[in-house]
Amino acid sequence: MEKTSFLVAAAVLLVLNHSISSLSITNLTTDQSALLSFKSYITLDPYNVLADNWSTSTSVCNWVGITCGVLHQRVTSLNLSDMSLTGSLSPHLGNLSFLSLLDISFNDFHGQIPEELSRLHLLKQVNFDYNNFTGDLNSYSWFGNLPELQYLLLYNNSFTGTIGSSLCNISNLEGLDLGQNYLQGNIPDEIGKLSNLKFLNLESNQITGSIPSAMFFNMSSLQTIALTYNNLYDSLPVYVCDHLPNLQLFYVSANRFYGEIPSSLYKCRELQYLSLSFNSFNGSIPREIGNLTMLKELYIGYNDFKVMGASIKSAVDGCSAWPL
Repeated sequence: MEKTSFLVAAAVLLVLNHSISSLSITNLTTDQSALLSFKSYITLDPYNVLADNWSTSTSVCNWVGITCGVLHQRVTSLNLSDMSLTGSLSPHLGNLSFLSLLDISFNDFHGQIPEELSRLHLLKQVNFDYNNFTGDLNSYSWFGNLPELQYLLLYNNSFTGTIGSSLCNISNLEGLDLGQNYLQGNIPDEIGKLSNLKFLNLESNQITGSIPSAMFFNMSSLQTIALTYNNLYDSLPVYVCDHLPNLQLFYVSANRFYGEIPSSLYKCRELQYLSLSFNSFNGSIPREIGNLTMLKELYIGYNDFKVMGASIKSAVDGCSAWPL
């Protein structure tokens, strides 16, 4: 009886192992097909990175730019940054269901980002910096459906439209970089929902309006706020640093801010880089800035400050003639 039970258990285990092995092979084949489709959308590969290396004669896990998980042997990372590749994105990338990192920055990918990428529910990092992707940013509301996403980096592309509130639904987001695009409209109030955000870059767009108060009250994790070269206006509120204990970089130069610089800036005790130049700030330069003991760089030139009753409009900081 015991011998029979042992044989039955052994047979079940053998079948189970065979099923798991077959499933793993099938899934890796799916990943291979998705990557070969990605390769087929590349129109220029000057260094033959993919042409010479991405071959069915070797395992996908050995292809350049590919990392697989140790246990399940599925593709978890696709990193082809700075390979001088030109092309568009295959929708079959959405079949890489174990993918957590997608980095194709510093290439020349163009066109729209396929919505099929919304199926990548394990995706944590998307880096499309320095490409030429296009489309209304609101048409990419599906980014808000990626529950694990921590970094969305789209710097220096050709996105248009406004910053939709859907991006503010990515609750785990720690880094959002939309700088150097063609975005318009206001910063949505819903941005305050990104309570885990550490890095925010919206520089070099055509964004208007004021900075939402929610950014100053609900985003205490923020370390970087970069808003230079936009059309933002308003005065900086007196509570600007009351709830930003981790802020290290605050860049708002080359906008249309006005009013006095709040003396309460000294409350951002971790501040290392402060750039307020090329605005319309007036009044006097608060002495309390001297209490920012961590400060490394200060840019406050080209405003309308008064010193000893005289109005000055020069680069009073003597550090830079250009907004940062």
